[in-house]
Amino acid sequence: MNLARLTEWKGQRVLIEATRQLIERGGYDDVLVVLAGDDQGREAYRQSLELQIAESELIEHVRIVGHCSDVPAALAIADASVVASIEAEAFGRAAVEAQAAGVPIIVSNIGAVPETVLVPPIVKAEERTGWHFENGNAEELCDLMAQALDMSEEDRAKLTKRAHDHVERSFTKQAMCSATLNVYRELLPTDS
Repeated sequence: MNLARLTEWKGQRVLIEATRQLIERGGYDDVLVVLAGDDQGREAYRQSLELQIAESELIEHVRIVGHCSDVPAALAIADASVVASIEAEAFGRAAVEAQAAGVPIIVSNIGAVPETVLVPPIVKAEERTGWHFENGNAEELCDLMAQALDMSEEDRAKLTKRAHDHVERSFTKQAMCSATLNVYRELLPTDS
């Protein structure tokens, strides 16, 4: 699942290429990648994605479905979620939403998005909440997609529980407001 408006910098081309490589490996014939997002008038870009899908012989494996009005429902049917942005994002809500929904998440390693997904060496391997891949690297993304899809149910449950707990600790309104207020307290002089 890729929940992002259709625009070049959201990295849909990288995800399509990673999907082509995954199918080419064999053993992933039942994979279906859903690109859920509005083109917001970027018809030429959408058409170029459709052409890439056709030329890559992925018509049965990649679907562009348009705007997604029910993100929780979309994530409920996803085996994994990918944020493939090739330019920095300010926050990257899609990665946090996937973790909150219990969906394994793979994100490119630029901007603020990687800060929301915990990976080694930032945390211990047993504290991982998803994966980072080198921005624009379809081969690495392909490897991580395979890893996410091949996880045992037990490993998947552990990962998604850690990810959900991480979101609850760090990204609720209360947690973010508390963190902001703590910064203000640190900045205020203690003698006032």
